[in-house]
Amino acid sequence: MPCNRWQPSGGRTRGRASAGLRLYDSQAMESVLIFANPIAGRGRGKRIAAELRRRLSGRYDVHAFVQQADRVADHELPDDDVRAAIVIGGDGTLRGVTQRLFDRYGAERVPPLLVVPLGTANLMRKHLSLNWRDATLADQVADAIGQRRVVHLDAARANGRLFLLMAGVGIDAKVVHELDRLRSGPIDITSYALPAALALQGYAYSPIEVEIDGARVFGPAPGMVFVGNVPEYGTGFPVLPMARSDDGVLDVCVLPCRSRADLAHLLLNAISGEHVRGEGVVYTTAKRVRVTSDEDVPVQVDGEAFGHTPLEIEMIEQRIPFIVT
Repeated sequence: MPCNRWQPSGGRTRGRASAGLRLYDSQAMESVLIFANPIAGRGRGKRIAAELRRRLSGRYDVHAFVQQADRVADHELPDDDVRAAIVIGGDGTLRGVTQRLFDRYGAERVPPLLVVPLGTANLMRKHLSLNWRDATLADQVADAIGQRRVVHLDAARANGRLFLLMAGVGIDAKVVHELDRLRSGPIDITSYALPAALALQGYAYSPIEVEIDGARVFGPAPGMVFVGNVPEYGTGFPVLPMARSDDGVLDVCVLPCRSRADLAHLLLNAISGEHVRGEGVVYTTAKRVRVTSDEDVPVQVDGEAFGHTPLEIEMIEQRIPFIVT
């Protein structure tokens, strides 16, 4: 039957054809999974999970987990096809749940994911234009699962682990590493103030080298790298303004940056969208990106600390299904 197409925010036509919206028979599947980050929203994640379980239990066989997804054993997840997997938490929680489902069910059977965001940046919520209301959340989620309007988004692997949204190498990753070192519980946007100050104070601006599909395009020289499937970034402005999540390629932006003065200049240009036109900037698309350095340079993936260079990100053929409203 004909249906409206869904267009991700900040998109453009290029590469593979855009993935269309699909409608599924509401009686096709019976199981629903709920994954909640136990510290998300200062305890709200647990309460939302309990509320959704009560609301959905009359219609579906609900399996709820209030723990890290990698701690859920295979036998705790149903063998049959799953109608939806609800993820309550931030982008890091989403990536962890997706990886667990990918491992359990295989690329072709990952159930459609429904995001209930409780993190700080929530790039996937912005990208999918999700607008849940606290007063009617349970009913909205039940309706969305019943209709199951699904879009399929690109995915990649970062050093062998699933990657969905945005990765950074350089000073922005250093801020994330400092936050990870200092945090002791839930965070909000103000939690980044001290980590940012510490990162700026001690960052070394070490040379990096960037390869795109096997060819060197930058370095070795001091710089920052952003790789992603979406234009949005946690700061509120699009670091990858031409990225789209269904074109089969990664967007890559390499920014020369030797000092705090360079960083301040880049930030001002990024606010106005001019950062991609700066001298020495590389903006391109790729199937595979490799970032190396002689010294350890911090890496963040989907807003979480992800070790240090080298970083290799490679597209995978399978797309990940998401439920939209």
